[in-house]
Amino acid sequence: MPKPVHQDRKPAPKPAINSSRSTYFTCFASCPKGLETLLEIELNQLGASEVKSTSGGCLFKAGWPLAVRITYWSRIAGRVGLRLAHEPCQSETDLYNIVTRIDWPNWFHVEQTLRVDLTNLGADYKNPRFAQLKIKDAVCDCFMRQFNQRPNIDTTQPNIRIFAATTPTHASVYIDLAGENLFKRGWRKDKGIAPLKENLAAGIWTLVQNKLPEHTEQKNYLDPFCGSGTLVIEAVSQLCDRAPGLDRNFAFEHLKPYTPELGQAIQTQANERFNQGLDQVLKHKPLIWKGSDITALMVELAQHNAQQAGLGELLDAGIIQFAQVDALDVKPWAQHGVILSNPPYGERARAKGADIEEDEAYERLFKEYGNLLKQQFTGWTAFLFSGDLNLKYTLGLSPKRKTPLFNGAIECRLFEFPITTGVYRPRAATAENQTKQ
Repeated sequence: MPKPVHQDRKPAPKPAINSSRSTYFTCFASCPKGLETLLEIELNQLGASEVKSTSGGCLFKAGWPLAVRITYWSRIAGRVGLRLAHEPCQSETDLYNIVTRIDWPNWFHVEQTLRVDLTNLGADYKNPRFAQLKIKDAVCDCFMRQFNQRPNIDTTQPNIRIFAATTPTHASVYIDLAGENLFKRGWRKDKGIAPLKENLAAGIWTLVQNKLPEHTEQKNYLDPFCGSGTLVIEAVSQLCDRAPGLDRNFAFEHLKPYTPELGQAIQTQANERFNQGLDQVLKHKPLIWKGSDITALMVELAQHNAQQAGLGELLDAGIIQFAQVDALDVKPWAQHGVILSNPPYGERARAKGADIEEDEAYERLFKEYGNLLKQQFTGWTAFLFSGDLNLKYTLGLSPKRKTPLFNGAIECRLFEFPITTGVYRPRAATAENQTKQ
């Protein structure tokens, strides 16, 4: 059987031996808010030690090779930073002194471009932008002292990213291992309106799998608002053991401790695991995943993205199916199944081009969709991820669970609706109930 071919990256020139490869580091991995517990579990599974979740991510410890592998394999993380300093800090001058004590030439070359970011978590800076510039000056001054030359700044496509986090008492300084945010898997060449980020989609899929009963017979999955296919592709990628870093580049490749041998070993293992995973799915056909959208362009994008992700064989085998269908016309093909979707809102709710207000279009669509679920999908379970915290009232369905998650700064919920016989009547919107939403 033909296998998907993934081109290996051209190896960078081999750097000099660097002692930092043998050091044990504290690292920080960020993630969408609400997925910290899943990230903690994932990091432990990947071999990290002393993992501790915090708001928006996890701290953990790892040696250099493991930190690189975690960056390559994490499905939930957005960024991974390797901490180079964590010291008491009361002022911009303290911050400059902390950064300038780091041996930056030990990590990258002066010819490489640089970007610096600062997250202020309550430090008393009159001008946080000035504090950020002090970090940049400290890094550049370190190179000037040794080479009489300073690295150039590139805020759009830098070779090296440095970020710091400052609290009222301390500053932490990290060198970035990811580069572009890790939700960028490398397969999404095209996207639709307001696409769901891949690491959030991966987390949602994991949450759904954790909520389904063991030995469930629900092998049929449906996304009736699939857009460019993110939820479907992320779900099947996990099933096939496709590494999230398989087809992208990373900032760690520009750092001195990196060796082509380490990168080649990780890439080779990832290709082997993906091919084995594809073989298993094609042999056993453990599920059918159907995605549909009202817009033909979105369906074409979803099919294209699945091909880019190396899942073309699953499309050919009918394990993944994309079709142009109005969500209100989708019919169940099995007695039991799971609907997993990020339904549209605002402009997306007017995909038919109706000349009506966005709110009215949204209300109409989901009132009708709630009726469709009750009438057609008895025996299924619907998991809907939405920024509409009152979605249950719009649908006319009562959720079994509501899991708080954040899509960037937008507070959302993952609603779980078991579809059973009878008419759903959500409880009255009392003040007590509303505060629990």
